[in-house]
Amino acid sequence: MKKTIIVQAPAKINIGLWVKNKRPDGFHELDTFFQTISLMDSITLHESFEEGIRVTCDNRNVPTGEDNIAFRAARIFLQKTGIEPALDIHIEKRIPMAAGLAGGSTDAAAVLTGLARLYERTVTPNEFMEMAAFLGSDVPFLIRGGLARGSGRGEKLEFYEQPKNPITVVVVMPNDVSVSTKWCYENYTPSNNELKERSFEMILEAFQNRDFACLKRVVFNDLESVTLQRYPIIQKIKELLAATGDGVVLMSGSGPAVFGLFDTKQKALFALNALKGLPVDVYLEHTCKKNRV
Repeated sequence: MKKTIIVQAPAKINIGLWVKNKRPDGFHELDTFFQTISLMDSITLHESFEEGIRVTCDNRNVPTGEDNIAFRAARIFLQKTGIEPALDIHIEKRIPMAAGLAGGSTDAAAVLTGLARLYERTVTPNEFMEMAAFLGSDVPFLIRGGLARGSGRGEKLEFYEQPKNPITVVVVMPNDVSVSTKWCYENYTPSNNELKERSFEMILEAFQNRDFACLKRVVFNDLESVTLQRYPIIQKIKELLAATGDGVVLMSGSGPAVFGLFDTKQKALFALNALKGLPVDVYLEHTCKKNRV
């Protein structure tokens, strides 16, 4: 009997993003804190009688061929394990596309870990990480999830304990705005300084201790200097969401999604009142731990 399993794929936010100088390989050196949240895609993996890998999705804008990172994740897993490809993958998208939330990367991570379960193959954490790093910079973190500091391209990871109680997270996605990560990095000019380094070192402790006042003072995302200039709606969302003074508001990754961290759900809902009438999609979520391996 052919097996079917369903795997959840959580989005990530960047609680601080320090973009440093460009490396010889063309990528920028990064320092960031990744955190998974309860906004998730759902991935169904089904053993098929028909040879090959097939991807379907409930969002028609998602590519379903070899351009899909979930397809590539399945292919590399099957090649590494010597399993003949006969697989159907269905993606139910809830994470907005091209938003800075790693929607594609988390689908790829879910496929890698899900296939190990589907085919009952023992894969070591190092083997997972090797496959993940080949697929993209965010994928290694999303193999495990939770809270981690990422450096290098984001693939060098150090995991940490999360705040004892989940933090309420509001995600706001402006309609009809998508940002190319490649474009954003190409147009970013690094500005390393000692003040930025000191601030970054304080982010982790403030987040773990739910010290929103301190976090508000020290957190930053270098890529805002590029994306906000081109898309003023993102700046407006940030200002309105932060108007109550209760939340820590930042763009995630290269954007355009903006997130707010709030101590309670009630404070988050109150802050969201300011966004009424704006052409945005809003998600009320929370931080979550997702240990797949």
